[in-house]
Amino acid sequence: MATIISRRQQREWAVQLLYLMGQTGYQFEQAWPSFLKLEPGAERAPYTQKLVKGVLEKIEELDGEIEKYLSSWRLERLSRVDLNIIRLGLYEMRYCPDVPDPVAVDEAIEMGKAFGGEESGKFINGLLGRFFEKQD
Repeated sequence: MATIISRRQQREWAVQLLYLMGQTGYQFEQAWPSFLKLEPGAERAPYTQKLVKGVLEKIEELDGEIEKYLSSWRLERLSRVDLNIIRLGLYEMRYCPDVPDPVAVDEAIEMGKAFGGEESGKFINGLLGRFFEKQD
């Protein structure tokens, strides 16, 4: 019986894969096989692929939105981990109607706490929270 892979795990893999791609310059088709060697369970994670491909397809739009909400910061100053978490959260908020916005925000905050710096969770909360408030 196949183990069900949680969406949280698949989101974490998506952030890790986006980070790997950013560090190596690989395209998805190059990075995915390498990532599967590190995380063999990811082959049963279609949501990971959907998120990564979706973020890559909309990256310019997402980055433009993020920049609007960065008060006195530039995108280049963000850590790559935080930036990829924010991109993913924003992508889910805008393009995944089956994911409620508060869930996308909460998941991004939790990933920020797990993978980012000391203040990442608060920073991600503030940034995505501002975007969420503007949606209403």
